[in-house]
Amino acid sequence: MRCLAALALAAMISLPAAAWAAPPLQGTVTRVIDGDSLVFQGAPASKPLEVRLQGIDAPEGCQDGGPEARAALQAYVDGKPVTLVTQGKDRYGRTLALLKAGDVDVNLRMVAEGQAWSTRVKWNRGPYVSQERMAQALKRGLHAQPGAQMPGDFRQRHGPCTGAPDAPASAPVSVSGPAALPGRPLADTATTAAAVRCDGRTRCTQMRSCEEARHFLQHCPGVQMDGDHDGIPCERQWCTS
Repeated sequence: MRCLAALALAAMISLPAAAWAAPPLQGTVTRVIDGDSLVFQGAPASKPLEVRLQGIDAPEGCQDGGPEARAALQAYVDGKPVTLVTQGKDRYGRTLALLKAGDVDVNLRMVAEGQAWSTRVKWNRGPYVSQERMAQALKRGLHAQPGAQMPGDFRQRHGPCTGAPDAPASAPVSVSGPAALPGRPLADTATTAAAVRCDGRTRCTQMRSCEEARHFLQHCPGVQMDGDHDGIPCERQWCTS
């Protein structure tokens, strides 16, 4: 009995490595949604899979560190063949999986570089807690600033992210046309009001487009996105000339 218990414990501890023995899928990533979810395309005739990376929890897209986490994941998979090992489904129907891009264990690397946390499940601190502690000690990524908030705590305080669809992290949206003219208010249409609401976000790193930043600046309290007070928010990140 003791031997069986020891073997069971060893299997639990080594689960992330052992899981790579499952039949892999070869393909590419066609879209990075955020720092821990993406769309995977296997064989040309196969159905694309919406994937949630197993064992990690990256900042929400509208949270501090969210755009940076998304950009990091994009850099690991962009234009590269990847290997996916599925681990079942989450409660939203997404495929839980481990991901490799070449020789890079992407799930592990996201935590090791400070772009995500090891997933907590009750008392269990997750499979990548040692990488998380090292990233915290070295102040990597989101741990560079004190007070980094775990996504679960952020969702409890602010609810899920809302706003414009994701834009590629490597190419911030530069709005052209009348809405992007300096000092000109964003059109306050029913569509904008329905898509964007004041939800506690106050900084440029939490925005997803110039339109959204302008809406928050004009309609939401406590925003910190117009340091020179010229009426144009997020000039370095979104509302570029």
